[in-house]
Amino acid sequence: MQEQIDALIHGPQYATPQAEKDARLAPLLRTLCRDVADRCPPYRRFLDHFGGDAESWHAPADVPPLPVSMFKQFLLSAVPPEKVVRELRSSSTTGQQPSRITVDKTTAFRQSRALVSILKEHLGKERRPYLVLDAGDVVAAGDSLTARGAAIRGVGNFASETVFALDRTGDGGLVANWERIGDFFARHNGQPVLAFGFTFMVWTQFTMEAERRGANFHASDAVLLHSGGWKKLASQAVSKEEFNRRTAAVLGTQAARVLDFYGMVEQVGTVFVDCPCGNKHAPAFADVILRRPLTLQPVAVGESGIIEVLSVLPSSYPGQALMTEDQGVLLGVDDCPCGRKGKYFRFTSRIERAEIRGCGDTFAHNRELR
Repeated sequence: MQEQIDALIHGPQYATPQAEKDARLAPLLRTLCRDVADRCPPYRRFLDHFGGDAESWHAPADVPPLPVSMFKQFLLSAVPPEKVVRELRSSSTTGQQPSRITVDKTTAFRQSRALVSILKEHLGKERRPYLVLDAGDVVAAGDSLTARGAAIRGVGNFASETVFALDRTGDGGLVANWERIGDFFARHNGQPVLAFGFTFMVWTQFTMEAERRGANFHASDAVLLHSGGWKKLASQAVSKEEFNRRTAAVLGTQAARVLDFYGMVEQVGTVFVDCPCGNKHAPAFADVILRRPLTLQPVAVGESGIIEVLSVLPSSYPGQALMTEDQGVLLGVDDCPCGRKGKYFRFTSRIERAEIRGCGDTFAHNRELR
């Protein structure tokens, strides 16, 4: 199984037709889920209750998806504490419980290699100067790491130099250091550079502030990767097209070089990056299923549904099939104009908060799991 997963991670990421991909992923997902369930009693109860006989899972869509909200309520680990090399935590607003994800050495290695394989397909293999539109303390050393920190470190595998564009203020806020930003672009004038930040922070701390100051750069070969925060931008009536156009204008690059990617801390290493057509594709070791809200049946092409993400990377926690709290639309299969194979989709919105009944009670057979 390890050899098969490694082959998927290190091979081409978007070259396999969907039918062939389903045939490769289904047995791996089936084996991984059963293995994790043997080492994680609450997940075993979940599969016993919702999954039926694992031998009947003939396709990835047959694997019962675990709601991501369960990671906020329970510590779902399939490894003993001494095997945990890092605990990942989701971002959370005041009063919310963050997700807690336990990562062992095997899972951490797979996640790191997988992210590199995906980004190589979009960035190439060469390292480049890296501007992080965040503060340096987000990636401070320690046994725990947030979603922001994990993403910054992951993209940092492509860095020849790393510069943090934002500083922490006395009240804990963030502010752009324009002298540092200007120096970064001046020193690397004419070179390919890489920038990364979370969508809302890029927009408020960089794009809008640069426009207010009349600041713009001439980084024609810059690529900006960004993720998350669309719900906040939607409330400001900022479309994806407007975000790309105005942010690219500040950088001095093309709007097609502003790449949004969809991912989450519960599946670090598995990201869905915009192609030149603005669509998101699943990499070779992962997949996406959009399900109808009432029946949870997979949608047809052209339909909207709840986004489910699948991955063969995690083995230290039950992250193989996760039902998100997001909605998207399935645009097609194997026929994206960009030439990439498999399913392609677009994220549309977050789902308004709803109570998911049943799963938590199944997990909490022993209340000490909380």
